[in-house]
Amino acid sequence: MFQNWMKKKVEDTLDQSEQHETLASVDMPDMDYYFIMGDVPKQEESLTKSLKARIKPLADQHKRTAILTLNYDVNMKERIHRMEEIFSPEVEILNVYEHYILPESGSKRRYSEFIVGESSHSINEAVIPAEESKIQVTRYERSSSPICYIEQYNEERQLVKREEYNWQGVLCRVQSFVPHTGALYLEELINDDGSIYMEIIYSGDAKKNPVRHINWYKKTGIQTFIKKTDIKQLWLSSIQSKNDRLKLMITEDRDQDRHLFKIGQPETTYYAAFVHDTHYEEEQHQLKPQYEELFKQIRKQQVDAVFFGDTGHKEDVEKVLGEQAYFYLVPSDEETVWNTAIHHMLENRKHKDELRRIVDSTKWVLRDLSSEHHVLHLQLDVKDEMSHADHVQIDFAGYDRVNGAEIISQTIDENHLVSFPIGHFQTKKNIEINQTKFVDFYIRFKTEELQEVLQRLEIEGELLTNKPSSIDGWSYQTKNGYYSWKIG
Repeated sequence: MFQNWMKKKVEDTLDQSEQHETLASVDMPDMDYYFIMGDVPKQEESLTKSLKARIKPLADQHKRTAILTLNYDVNMKERIHRMEEIFSPEVEILNVYEHYILPESGSKRRYSEFIVGESSHSINEAVIPAEESKIQVTRYERSSSPICYIEQYNEERQLVKREEYNWQGVLCRVQSFVPHTGALYLEELINDDGSIYMEIIYSGDAKKNPVRHINWYKKTGIQTFIKKTDIKQLWLSSIQSKNDRLKLMITEDRDQDRHLFKIGQPETTYYAAFVHDTHYEEEQHQLKPQYEELFKQIRKQQVDAVFFGDTGHKEDVEKVLGEQAYFYLVPSDEETVWNTAIHHMLENRKHKDELRRIVDSTKWVLRDLSSEHHVLHLQLDVKDEMSHADHVQIDFAGYDRVNGAEIISQTIDENHLVSFPIGHFQTKKNIEINQTKFVDFYIRFKTEELQEVLQRLEIEGELLTNKPSSIDGWSYQTKNGYYSWKIG
């Protein structure tokens, strides 16, 4: 079965130049396109240029296209209006607070504790005492600009409260602080009519100050969240589930990866990322924190496409993660390449899903393990074995549980035996770089066409309880019936 599928795949594969020419003449796939960002893009940004180039053929062909923004901004309405003048009228620019939260919001109460003692609709119309030492006013740009912040201080000149206003002088957010530490402990979001529709409660810690919980005062009652990303994921999930049309959701900056990629992916939705910047710090193995989620998803084969606008960025990522069937170079000035990449993504997903269905019917089980001379030996059994000779490489791969970095990989031999030196310098180096505590093990199926599927390695129920707790200084343990390693 698997051999026949691979044979058909090779026969169906066109010459690269012929395929490019064929797909370039085809319309963009009929699906909904969503570009996910934190802030509304600014007119002068290079990101805006890239977006315009990729969105243009979609708008020209009347494909549903939307830019989804996930960050809170008191001037969201005005920023969106400015960008609507740059993009095609068919392109929607939406914000989770403006277009999802506010329309469903009710009210906790009306805010009345104004710092300057005024309840005027516009703070710019209020008279603020110039000699008041406990009040500080910050304007948007110049001394004649609208008021942005009004801050209140106590007798010891410690910040107590901050009111934030939009360009029209309407109060939008109030933040309250712990005086002696300066830590934020309460944030209230306020509607145009002065109603508090959401409150965010923080731990009040001066160093690490996580959200404790969030109360959204809806028209139908209070809904509580544990963290801000829950709100964003709720919106993205609702967009994905509102109809059965195919959808492509692309994260445009790395801070948004954690919001999208951790949502259960429907069959009708494709997840992708566009890389606009380098991923490393001074050394290439020093990953920028905001890239950790994307690299984890790539390593675990959980994204349908990664698009690169720059050749160097694509090559740098391949040096770390290897070539992948779903890495695409799409320069902003070449529309046909963008079109071709989208079609390739759809084909790759189809072939990968078929490979995954075959892999899912094959179960690899760890039957025994032993060690000698600092070499760990694992004996595997396979159920419903498929014929994989000459077509797919099957590896035993270990990934850091936290960031997904590959720690170790060995090819499984024809006897279903895999061995590797426990103290190998490369393994130790990978563990040190990633500060690894736990390693989860998978069986990796990889074809010559770079299609890759991972399957967790199951263990016999009694296997580890009948073994010593450590092997040459390394201990191992189960996790939900799968094989895992605990370092140290």
